[in-house]
Amino acid sequence: MDIRKIGFLLEKEFKQFIRDPFMSKTAFLMPFVMMLVMPVIAVMDVKSVNLAVVDSDHSTVSTQLVKAVASSDYFIVKNTPETYDDALAQMRAGSVDIILQIPYGVENDVMAGRSTEVFIAANAVNSTKGIIGSGHLNSIIAGYSAELANSGATIAPLDISVRNLYNSHLSYSLYMSPACLILIMIAICSFLPVMNIVAEKEKGTIEQINVTPVSKLEFIVSKLVFYGVIGLVMFTLSFFVGKIIYGMSPYGGYGAIYLAAFLFILFLAGFGLAIANFSETLQQAVFLAFFFILLFVLLCGLFTPTKSMVPWAYKMTYALAPRYFIDIIRSVCLKGSTVSDLAFEYIMLTIFSLAMDGVAVLTYKKQS
Repeated sequence: MDIRKIGFLLEKEFKQFIRDPFMSKTAFLMPFVMMLVMPVIAVMDVKSVNLAVVDSDHSTVSTQLVKAVASSDYFIVKNTPETYDDALAQMRAGSVDIILQIPYGVENDVMAGRSTEVFIAANAVNSTKGIIGSGHLNSIIAGYSAELANSGATIAPLDISVRNLYNSHLSYSLYMSPACLILIMIAICSFLPVMNIVAEKEKGTIEQINVTPVSKLEFIVSKLVFYGVIGLVMFTLSFFVGKIIYGMSPYGGYGAIYLAAFLFILFLAGFGLAIANFSETLQQAVFLAFFFILLFVLLCGLFTPTKSMVPWAYKMTYALAPRYFIDIIRSVCLKGSTVSDLAFEYIMLTIFSLAMDGVAVLTYKKQS
């Protein structure tokens, strides 16, 4: 692979991008428009909440309370860890949405007419799920407390303490900001390579490249580098708009978020180039790219939680690279997760990126 040839190809890509006023202006305008508008107008609903119950009392009152919660179709009682720290670790891992902690001695306090408190901790990374889930759990506990009070004994009601973790103010805009950031990356870093190569095919200018001694690898690498740089610039602009307007911040570190962005941009650029390699006209390319991008948006947890999907759709999400990038961005920005915490997601994103870039190289047909 000749670095000088790649340098000349990068110069050609840059001049071609700048000379197209529509594409260059649209690419730089999109991050501002999307980040300013989407987080405040998008809405989302959920239908299931994973619950962990920490029952420190193991009494009749606490057991009946757990049964009352488990009988609700809204909650899925995943497990009953021994301590709150164990439950919190499961929440950090993403397997639990809400923790219900029943303190020791709750039955004795209730039967003696003393006030006692039941603690609820909600994962507010998804603010909608945190609000709806904790509110519904609150109503179930209040209903059970009323049943105890109506039993005729001198019984004090259960007090409820709620804490929203990772997004304490339940800001839905803060939850949606990473989603809009990802949507911008998908739109720019996949559509730009598609339109660039197919436009060159339709104009016939790509034939001039085909008859030069530039190899397939050099040609694709130059495209990947150029659109990788454009993607990182767009990512930076979008991220800092989200930071200034909505307070989005990478608590897990800038290194973690930019490493994920770099891998995801490589995947998207390779995806766009592969689509272009299989298309002869711009209409074919846009239709094919839109089909896959629609799958990314609907199945990868961008706007709807993957765990609320039907089982077959949830399993499909593991075969889509954007799902891992979405998990990384939200975990780093809201939970403060690091690269080591998300090692599986980074490994999968690397595999998808290398595989897609390899497909882009192998499917490019160069005729000398």
